[in-house]
Amino acid sequence: MRFIKKNQVFSILALAFIVLFSTPLKANPGGFTDDELEKFAGAVMQVMTIQQEGQAEMIGIIEEHGMTVERFNEIMMQAQEMPLEQVEATEEEKETYLEAIEKIDEIQIGLEEELVEAIEEEGLSIEKYEEIMQEYQQNPELQQLIQQMLQ
Repeated sequence: MRFIKKNQVFSILALAFIVLFSTPLKANPGGFTDDELEKFAGAVMQVMTIQQEGQAEMIGIIEEHGMTVERFNEIMMQAQEMPLEQVEATEEEKETYLEAIEKIDEIQIGLEEELVEAIEEEGLSIEKYEEIMQEYQQNPELQQLIQQMLQ
C-alpha cells in the first residue's frame, strides 16, 4: 500500500490551483466579455439598419437617373475591369452611370461616418468591433451566441 505524504498532497493541490487559475477562463466564444458581445450585438443592429437605409437610397438614385439596378451593376462590373470608354454601353448610359456613381460615392462617405458613429455610440471602438466581427465570421459558436442576442 502506498501512502502520500502531507507535503506531496500540498504540492498536488498547489499545482492544481495554479493550473486552474492561471489560464484565463473563457465564458464566451472568442474570449470576449459579455459586455463586449452585448455592445457588438447592439452595434450590428445599428449597422444593419444604416446599411439597409443606405442601400435603399442608392437604389433610389440609380432609378432616378432612369437606369435599372441590374444595368447599373453590369456597367459597374465592366468599368472595374476596363476604362469606361470600352464598356459596352451607350453614351447616354455611361453619362447616367457617372452621374449616379458620383452621388452614390457621396452617400457611401456619409454612411461610413454614420457606421463609425453608431458603433462608437454602442460603446465599442472600431478596432474592437472589427476584431469581434472577424472572430464572428470564423466561429460558429460565436455566431450562434450573437444570433441569440439579436433575437
